[in-house]
Order: sequence, then C-alpha cells, then structure tokens
Amino acid sequence: MPVTRLLVWAAPVALSVGALLSPLHRTAAAPDPISSEPPRSASAVEAEIKCIDESTLKIKLLDDKLELVTKYGFLHINVADIRKIEFAHRCPPDVVEKIAMAISKLGSPDFQTRERATLDLKAYRERAYPYLLKTLKHDDPEVSRRADEAAKYIQARVPAPQLELRDTDVIYTEDSKITGKLTAQTLRINTLQFGEQQLKLADIRSLRSATGAATDDLLAMGPAPANLMTYQQQFGKELVFTVTGFVSSNGQQASLWGTDIYSLDSNFTAAVVHAGLAKPGESVTVRVRIVQSPQQFVASFRNGISSTAYASYSAGAFEFVKK
Repeated sequence: MPVTRLLVWAAPVALSVGALLSPLHRTAAAPDPISSEPPRSASAVEAEIKCIDESTLKIKLLDDKLELVTKYGFLHINVADIRKIEFAHRCPPDVVEKIAMAISKLGSPDFQTRERATLDLKAYRERAYPYLLKTLKHDDPEVSRRADEAAKYIQARVPAPQLELRDTDVIYTEDSKITGKLTAQTLRINTLQFGEQQLKLADIRSLRSATGAATDDLLAMGPAPANLMTYQQQFGKELVFTVTGFVSSNGQQASLWGTDIYSLDSNFTAAVVHAGLAKPGESVTVRVRIVQSPQQFVASFRNGISSTAYASYSAGAFEFVKK
C-alpha cells in the first residue's frame, strides 16, 4: 500500500514524571443533565503509581469511581475499595501511527530509509514491541529480519515485565479480582509536587493503594500446574502459585531443563526444589515470570535434583522472582 503521509523522524524523548502529567483545566464545566454519575468523594485515596518508565509517583486519587467494561457488562467500582490495578498495554494514537509508519518503511527499496525506520522502532522500545512481534512473520524477509532485530534489541534493554502484552486491565479489591477494560483515558489525581492533574492511563503500568501494600496474596493463581506450557510466548507475565516440592519416587528424577531459568515444559515441582525455594514435600508460595528462552539451558545438580542442558526453546522459559 503506498505511503501517503511523510513521517519526520525524531528520536522519542525519555519519559519523566513531569512529562506524564498534563494540567487540569480549572474552568468548571456545566453539569450534564443526562449524566447520572454520582458526585466525587471529598476523601481522596492515597496510592502509588508505577509509570511505564519505571518511575514511581505518590498520589491521591480524586475520582470516586472507575468504570470497567467486562464480559458481564459495565461495573462501577468504588476507588476506596481498590487495592491494586494492573493496567493494560496502551499506546497513544499518534505514537501508534508513527510506529506503523516506521514498520511500513522496513521494506523500503532505499537502504538508508530502512536503517532509519529500524532505529525509530528501537527508540520506541516497549511501545513498539507488540507491533514488532506481529511483524515477525511478514511475507517480506527483509521486513521480518529487521522486525526481529528491533524486537531482540528491545528485549535486551527493557525488563521482561514491561514487555507483557496485556489487553485488559485487572482490578484487585480486598476479596475480588476483576478483569476488563477501563473506559477512562485519564485518572484525576493530586500530587504534592504538581498539584491537581490528569494522568494518562497510557503512561501507567500499575497502581497500588496505601491499604493494598500487603495484598500480594490476591495475585495467587492457586495450586501450581505440572508445567507452565499454558503460558508460552506470554513474555513478562508474572504468576503466583502454591506448590509442593518434588518428592522422588523409587529414585526417579523429574524432567527439568535449565538452571535458574527453566524451560516451560519443565516439571514445576522439581524446579522449585532445584532453585532452593522448597524442600521435598514442603509447600510454599512462589512467584514466577515468563521470559524468553536463553540460547542454551544449563545443566546442574542442586538440592538433590538434576537438570538437563537443552538448546533454545521457542515456547519460552520461566524464572523465579525473589522478593
């Protein structure tokens, strides 16, 4: 398809907390006679925001409720009840357009144009990453090769959790985990440094309320599966399981590949013992992260468990996240 718009290249500027915020217009708008939205609460909720550049910001949430679209309909959740939010991957429309333009130039007949487009995509880092993954199987080998080059560049420089391709927002309350998509584009907040602001959801990775600081148990997925093949290619995803350490029967060893980083088809109960997180027969709660496969899984003998060497595994791997 011919390109009808010209992209003037400029390396994206690193985000800062100040850049993530836009001043709130002080002019009071006339009330909407049709709206049935309840009045905002006078008591703000204290929380900590983690931004996409890994900076953190102490804020007070001024919105009374958040609207979440779920497969069961619309929910209005009291902000005071929220303990944590994991935000979906969002990308501003103007950035999406620039990324799409750069990808379209990866197959340009001009070498310098292809080089510049590749540099553009690397500079957009996690913003470009999901679009690069979709381009890996492009019919044009040059486009596919350059998309792979940019994706690997980003993987080597951006922590795996930042590359998680989550399509939905997840809200945790004291007794519930609710998945859907927030309808708001911004949060109304107050900060000590910047006063009252509008914070774009596209610039936020997660939110944790002051009362939710010790609610990691909400993330628990329940008993661990035999292996983590269900989560193949879900790089950056973090999960919490309860697991009982592997107990050998008649001297038999479990199938396990790797050291510290294990293949997704490895026996999970054996991995937790091999990693030293549990003794045989001991039940523990562990957090794991799905990661890219290393070039080589390393064999070792630890805590009575032998692991085997193996080449790169396309499905992926996992590592234990130690607090």
